[in-house]
Amino acid sequence: MLAKTLITLLILIPLFSTGCSTNAQYDSPQKDLIIFAAASLTDSFREIADEFEYLNDDVSVIFNFAGSQQLSTQLLHGAYADIFASADWIQMDRITESGLSMDNPQNFASNRLVVIVPTENPSLFELSDLTSTGTKVVVAHTNVPAGTYTNVVINKLAQYPSLSKSYPDKLKQTIVSEETNVRNVVQKVVLGEADAGFVYRSDTALPYVSEKVRTINIPEEYNEIANYPAAILMESESKGLAQEFIDFLKSGKSQDILCLLYTSDAADE
Repeated sequence: MLAKTLITLLILIPLFSTGCSTNAQYDSPQKDLIIFAAASLTDSFREIADEFEYLNDDVSVIFNFAGSQQLSTQLLHGAYADIFASADWIQMDRITESGLSMDNPQNFASNRLVVIVPTENPSLFELSDLTSTGTKVVVAHTNVPAGTYTNVVINKLAQYPSLSKSYPDKLKQTIVSEETNVRNVVQKVVLGEADAGFVYRSDTALPYVSEKVRTINIPEEYNEIANYPAAILMESESKGLAQEFIDFLKSGKSQDILCLLYTSDAADE
């Protein structure tokens, strides 16, 4: 009886082993692609990632969205990521000059600033209205790209014929908050916690924003172009996959999505 049992086990063990190895051939390991991206890219990048994952069903794209300065600081302190997508070249240069990125970061989109005002606000319709007594303006802090661009634009507006030379000083007196990223600026205006905010044009295309605010445009000659570069990081364990994602960013499908970011000729660069 014991002999028959041993023979049966010896026959079954190879069968179970063969079954396990056969299944393993068809189970592809999931690949994670970790991307540190500027907060203003949140919605467009999530949509692009959905498309990328659809084409690569064994890939999972994982995001860390925050202000570009915050992200670059995290990377400089040892955080792991495969790709860094910044809202300006200043933060990208911090990474490349520290030897943390591969050569030749690539610009993939651009953006410009606008001012948003709650739709129900009865008095703010022009740039000149922003200096009215009691007006509460919010901006991004100057240590993040949106804040840097905003500061440059405000100072340039001193040269705008419809405004006075003292306009920048008067406007800065109405600023009640400097936020850590541009999405916080958007939220404060949408929630009615501020009368106006300087944000990216792309932010106004979001459904929950467009329904709640109206836009005051900034003349092109006094505006700033925000360029978005992306780079593969030196420590990435998935450099080939990271390059595929960056190539996908510059494809027609992604550029259609990124048109919300006021894309210029990034796809041709």
